[in-house]
Amino acid sequence: MRFLILLITVLLVRFTPLRAGIHPDPVAAWADYSAGVAERRAGWQALLCLLLPLLPLELAFWALSDVANGVFVLVLGVLVLLLGLGSTSRVYGVSRRFEQAWARGDREAAALIAEHDLAVRADDDNDLLAQVRGRLLWAALAGYFVPVLWFLLLGPLGALGYRLLRLFVDRLPAESQGYAGSLVHAMEWLPARLLVASFALVGHFDRVFESLRGVWSDWDKTPESLLMTAADAALAGGAEPEADAPVLAATRDLLVRAMLAWAVPVALLALLG
Repeated sequence: MRFLILLITVLLVRFTPLRAGIHPDPVAAWADYSAGVAERRAGWQALLCLLLPLLPLELAFWALSDVANGVFVLVLGVLVLLLGLGSTSRVYGVSRRFEQAWARGDREAAALIAEHDLAVRADDDNDLLAQVRGRLLWAALAGYFVPVLWFLLLGPLGALGYRLLRLFVDRLPAESQGYAGSLVHAMEWLPARLLVASFALVGHFDRVFESLRGVWSDWDKTPESLLMTAADAALAGGAEPEADAPVLAATRDLLVRAMLAWAVPVALLALLG
């Protein structure tokens, strides 16, 4: 059932307007409300408020499990997973506009796009490009790879729970993140390393593992820096890009190959039951 839910969701995200997410977005609205609660009652009370919607959803899955041969569970599962994935189309759209400005040689316009839409500020062109690439990698991790892994492990509520926590933490100052920040870090720790391992499989295996020697098990290593280091190593020494190729094309291709590397074992697990 989980594989079928994931397959239908992927097709909807790929071929329908749902790739831009569900609007209005109830998950973002609830995260906003919970962040307001956190300003008055920080700690476990705000976290409990944030995750409260998962309880009625779990009861709904249980109540519908034997109804109509699981059709309603399938529909509800797809809906919850769509809410758990949200939308990263904004980041990808911004990256396209950034590439167009970069290709024209208009570095000032590229910097303005990055600053306005991605909150990226850089001192030089190389730093600007690196930070935008980092945002693209981060959007793929937080928008696809982490929710999908927790969906496979815990079902649709795993993906939804992660997105609730991620949005909640993003709305809080660092000193107020507390339990939620630690939980988000824990949920991202394993998927980030699995994604890095897939970069090694589809890129330059030896270079990736050499570049991350000693940091694989580092709990404090942030996912963003881990992904940037691994992506640079995976792409190093590869074929030179075409002169007119978009500046972020190699990074997108790496992410697509990594997604395919994840899809194969997921399909095999589904076939094996």
